[in-house]
Amino acid sequence: MKVLRDVYEGPGSHGILRTAASIGGVHAVLRAYPSEGGFPALYGSRMRTGDLPAFSLSPVREHAGGSWGAGDVARDLSGMARRRPEAETLLLARSETALLAGEGTPITALPESPETGRSPKLVTCEWESPGMREVEAADKVFLELVKAHAQAQSKSPGPTVNIFGSPVLGPNVEAEVAEVERVLGLVGIRVNVRAPLGATVEDLCRLPRAWANVVLYRETTESASLYLQDEFGMPRITTPPFGSVGTGAVLRAAAELCSLDPKRVRRTAWAELARTAKLSWYARLAAPETFRGRRVALFGDLTYTTGLGYTLAREVGLEVAWAGTYLTHLEKDFLFRADTFTDEAFVADDPETVAARVEATNPDLLVGTRLEIEVADSLGIPFLPLCPPVSEPRFVERPLMGYAGSSELADILDHALREPRSPATEPEVSPQGPAWTEEALAELEEVPAFLRGRARRLAEEHARAVGSARVTPKILEESRS
Repeated sequence: MKVLRDVYEGPGSHGILRTAASIGGVHAVLRAYPSEGGFPALYGSRMRTGDLPAFSLSPVREHAGGSWGAGDVARDLSGMARRRPEAETLLLARSETALLAGEGTPITALPESPETGRSPKLVTCEWESPGMREVEAADKVFLELVKAHAQAQSKSPGPTVNIFGSPVLGPNVEAEVAEVERVLGLVGIRVNVRAPLGATVEDLCRLPRAWANVVLYRETTESASLYLQDEFGMPRITTPPFGSVGTGAVLRAAAELCSLDPKRVRRTAWAELARTAKLSWYARLAAPETFRGRRVALFGDLTYTTGLGYTLAREVGLEVAWAGTYLTHLEKDFLFRADTFTDEAFVADDPETVAARVEATNPDLLVGTRLEIEVADSLGIPFLPLCPPVSEPRFVERPLMGYAGSSELADILDHALREPRSPATEPEVSPQGPAWTEEALAELEEVPAFLRGRARRLAEEHARAVGSARVTPKILEESRS
């Protein structure tokens, strides 16, 4: 698998493998060409552990005569079942090139495991298609795994919920789940299962034991939570628990579904607000000019963009100039939610389109993904890379959700907005700027559109500094170093 640059999402198989790597007892088999089997290396480098995910490659092999043909995927699945007796489920995924080759899903009986005395379940992804992206595929495969394992059973004696977060490689995923679990525990609600990250196949079997599902990250668990709602009558809570308002809404909804005393829940929330949540205090105590007239723009996924957008607009008092997402398959849902805090919401999966909007708006703060870092730097805009995909995971995760996440967000905002932003000043230029050679203009065209204006100004300034009447490729290169 080639790790792509300058894209917000990887291929669908990447999302399938992320979900599979999150759940114990699931072994993923990727049907792909040998050069596409890079997920274990990606997983190891991002997670900073020595453990490889439960993942194998079923290679499409090169045959005699230089022609390409499919190998025996049924044989590979049976062999994996024998070599990995601890695997309770085999999950078959296919890369885009394998899908384009027109391979069908094999029908095969897997051998019994000597450890369990039964054959592992085979879960296939009939809905895979070459155009499907990572997040949508992660959502669909988690649904398949839940459908394959969830079993009807009695509810737990005391109030419990399942917490659905992001799969592995998501930002701060373990810290987010831990914080929401802590907050729920304050009012006496225990957690039945945390999924997908940290769950096992056995955990998936007992999902229906909980009284409700708390969906933290809808992008990858929406379909499974809807299935549990329809099949087992499990209500779900989908409010993003950002800031004191979002966290309080989740706490109240969970308490109501678990038939808890609302007065006790309210007292607990007030005590925790005073002790832990500092965002509301920061918004009231900061100097008025910190927020007055300051505009923020947000771009990213659905959960973080809408959750942070509502919090920054309603709790902090910033004006949200616009909010956008790259998740085109969730366009209606995103626009409906973003409409609660901004008049400008859009969907785009081209980084240059997003960058052009940033340059046209020139906000006082940009909250986005790793792909907006360059445009923020070029325009001198304070930037917070809080929305997935992020650049690198932290060694120590800190949540943005929950009451503790509210305090984390206060610290982040204070650092970004402490000093009023100086208005951008254009460099003084002479009436007649240096001429550009054709070679230099050709190289300028290779610069991304949203950086091209700045690159031109720097090159002309450097040409004047060195006393050159023309901008050459050498001068352009020197100005960028």
